[in-house]
Amino acid sequence: MKNKLLLIILQASVIGCQTQGAEAEQQAYSLPIEPAKPVVQADAARENTEFLDWQSIRINGKFPLATTIDNINSLLGKPDSVTTIDWDDTCPSDFKSQDSKLAYYGGYHFEQFGDSLDFQSIDFRKNKSVFLQSKSLKLNATTTLEEIKKSFPNAAKNIYKMNVYEIGEVEAITLPPSKALSDGHWLLMFQDGKLIRIDDWFPC
Repeated sequence: MKNKLLLIILQASVIGCQTQGAEAEQQAYSLPIEPAKPVVQADAARENTEFLDWQSIRINGKFPLATTIDNINSLLGKPDSVTTIDWDDTCPSDFKSQDSKLAYYGGYHFEQFGDSLDFQSIDFRKNKSVFLQSKSLKLNATTTLEEIKKSFPNAAKNIYKMNVYEIGEVEAITLPPSKALSDGHWLLMFQDGKLIRIDDWFPC
């Protein structure tokens, strides 16, 4: 009788251990299923809801921001100047190569590398006829701060003041260049409520 009772107790213990082991194994497989939801939400949050798409922008409504010397010459004429870069006073990560130069076309500032030009900035004070076009949005000397606030209300909440060399104090708004997160951004500068300059800014 004692032997039978001991056998029953032993069987119950084994079954209990197997059940606990099965539950633990099931939990081990099911654990990743629950955290998957916040991961998806985090992925969605790691996208910009407001951005000025670099790929969509056209120089004077015609050429992309990365284009050729021939295209820009046909659109704006010959450059005002092409200068070498002072690498001791310049962030090298902004440029493609040590052989790059700076090309200026009536308000536009490009990196010149071989026969290509990459947009760096535009100064509407130097030429009020130049503009950037992104779909229905036209950015030029007549663009107001209020217009940008309407187009990019969230970015406009973070407007700040800064001092810029040879310009003075400006109000500035930063905008991502794409839906995907990026280290770089657009820097839009305003004085007296009007857009005066746009820089394609990237950290050094």
